[in-house]
Amino acid sequence: MSTQSNAAHQLLLIGLGTRGRMWTRVIDASPNARIAAAVDPHAPTREEFAAAHPGVPVFATHQEALAAGITFTAAALVTPPDGHLQQCSDLFHAGLPILAEKPLTLDLAESVRIIQMAEQHNLLLSVGLNFRYLPVHQKYKELLTSEFLGTVGFGEFIYRRHRDGRRPGINKYPLTMEQPMMLEQSIHHLDLIRYCYGREVESIMCRTWNPAWSMYADDANVHALLTLEGGIAINYFGTWSGGWNVPGFEWRTDCEGGVFVQRELFSDLAYAKTTDAELTPVAIEDAEAFYDDTAALLEDFLHALDHNLPAPCDGRDHLRTLALCFAGIESSRTGKAVVMQEFFERNGLLEFLR
Repeated sequence: MSTQSNAAHQLLLIGLGTRGRMWTRVIDASPNARIAAAVDPHAPTREEFAAAHPGVPVFATHQEALAAGITFTAAALVTPPDGHLQQCSDLFHAGLPILAEKPLTLDLAESVRIIQMAEQHNLLLSVGLNFRYLPVHQKYKELLTSEFLGTVGFGEFIYRRHRDGRRPGINKYPLTMEQPMMLEQSIHHLDLIRYCYGREVESIMCRTWNPAWSMYADDANVHALLTLEGGIAINYFGTWSGGWNVPGFEWRTDCEGGVFVQRELFSDLAYAKTTDAELTPVAIEDAEAFYDDTAALLEDFLHALDHNLPAPCDGRDHLRTLALCFAGIESSRTGKAVVMQEFFERNGLLEFLR
């Protein structure tokens, strides 16, 4: 049951697929927002939404929604990234701030263009890096940046899944997109590495590849060595095509005075000092992954709208993570490490990263 107030923001929700259904649930529960109209090209999906939201207009295209004379205060863009450039252009020209799902685009130049449009129209642009808002990552960041166990030295981030991209209730476009692991999943992990260590990546050596049995058309495995500011080295491995249905995850950070270990993807953070015999659990608030973090991002976005504050997870911040993904892809293709400062210069990104 929604607890919305009369002053709730009127959101245009574009995309009602797997992730869009989660956004629907989040907005419906928000005290500060309501869905003023929704968009999806798939007729049965629109019918399902309409049955659960009587009185809320549903359209096949965002152009139809924008032309319907409805007052919106912002848009939630929950669509595949290959259509974001045109969608963002239309939404910004209609005067709407945007909270868009990641990745912003599959092309760095297109992302730059969207950032430019947002700034030209003086409108907020946020990107859905919602994993930052999970309590486990908020706590991990606090402990790392406070040097609770002394100077951070190195880390290892391991993510293993056998992700069946064909099962019902899951987005299908990653099956055929280029670099699905890097641009749909590893992008979250690389962003968390930037966010939680509070340091930018100086260089990346990377290999992406696809196991022979993979159901994905392009690379479902990513292995990278990241060198962060201050010489911190992070070994990253992620796969969607592991050989076992049981998932595996561990994010360990070794410090001068001990270690931090996150043993579950969305929870279970612990630490040990160098001489401790066992890990000590860190108290973390319970959270429903994908829901609570998305809700927190939405409320942060709405707060920025209400108080004329900078956008959370803004386009320029996201551009650093997206550029890191493409630098990793370049490294895999060339077999050489990529220095991020040089990558930014070659791709004309420096003015957007200051």
